[in-house]
Amino acid sequence: MTGIRVRALTATGVAAAAALVATLGVTAPADAAETKSLKASGELEIAPDLEILEITAEGTTDAEGKTTGTYVATLLAGDDDNPLPFKVKGPITCIHTEGNTASLVYPITGTEPNLVPAPLKDALAVQITVRKGAGEDDNKVGVNGPAPTASFRGCKPGATPYEFDGDIEIR
Repeated sequence: MTGIRVRALTATGVAAAAALVATLGVTAPADAAETKSLKASGELEIAPDLEILEITAEGTTDAEGKTTGTYVATLLAGDDDNPLPFKVKGPITCIHTEGNTASLVYPITGTEPNLVPAPLKDALAVQITVRKGAGEDDNKVGVNGPAPTASFRGCKPGATPYEFDGDIEIR
């Protein structure tokens, strides 16, 4: 092969590679995380009209993948008109949304009254999964935990065996 031919092929190859890189740079945008949000407010019923937990959750995962939000669970004595003086609270650290189902994980950072010793703060976490039904009476909820916080790897939805008397907003 002559020097002219080698230079011509090299120049052609470099030009083709540059064109390919330029095309990929324009047509293949970086994958951005999808913004996700969950809002749930209502009662977990273990049987018709037997409510044991009032759930209030509001959280968002932004386009950069950062999750923020709060979760509060109030124990109930069978009815939302009979709250017990005990609440479990924590920040939402993970949200998974897919269609009509959403799940969140929150480490237990405190209770009312305060029963969590400082060394155990964030040691346990809870996963809540909600499934939005066709009507408000068709909503479902499930609870996984409390379990060691490190045992939760992401927050893919769990089972939702209980009725959820309340509102669910998934985006």
